[in-house]
Amino acid sequence: MNNLMNFCRVGIIIFLIILFNSGCSVAHSVNTSSTVSLSKELKKEIPAIKKIKYTFTRPNLTINIEMKDVPTEESVNSILANVKQFSTIENINEIAKSVKWKSEIYDINLIIYNHSEEKPAIKYIASYFKTFDASNTSEENIDGYKTWTKYEEPQS
Repeated sequence: MNNLMNFCRVGIIIFLIILFNSGCSVAHSVNTSSTVSLSKELKKEIPAIKKIKYTFTRPNLTINIEMKDVPTEESVNSILANVKQFSTIENINEIAKSVKWKSEIYDINLIIYNHSEEKPAIKYIASYFKTFDASNTSEENIDGYKTWTKYEEPQS
C-alpha cells in the first residue's frame, strides 16, 4: 500500500512539472502600433502578401508572412528590408512589454511561405545576443537584431 501511495505521489509531481513547463510556452498573438505599421507598409508595397501574423512564444518573436503565390526573390528582398528596418530594439521592447515579457526577446524569426509544394518556406533569423549566453549582457555580446541569417534546410 505504501509503494502504491509513493508511486501516486511521484506521478502527481511529474504531472505538475509537465503542466507547469507546458504552460510557460504559450504562444501570444502580437498587435502593437509598430506591427500594425509594418503590416500596412508591407501589404501596400507587396500586393502578393495574403496574411501577416506576429506571434511571441517565449523568448522569441515569429513573423509569419503568407504569400498568395510562390514568393519572388524581389518580394523576399523587399520583405526582409522592411522587417530589418522594423526590428529596432525600441519596437521589439514594445512587443515584449505588450506580452508582459520582462526580458529581451532573444530571436526574431521571419518565415515567408505559401502553401506550394514547389518551394519550401524561406526562413531568416536575427538575435539580440551575438552568442547563446543570454547572461552576458556586455556590449560585445549585443547584436540588437542587426545581423540577419537565412536558415538553410539541411540536405538529406
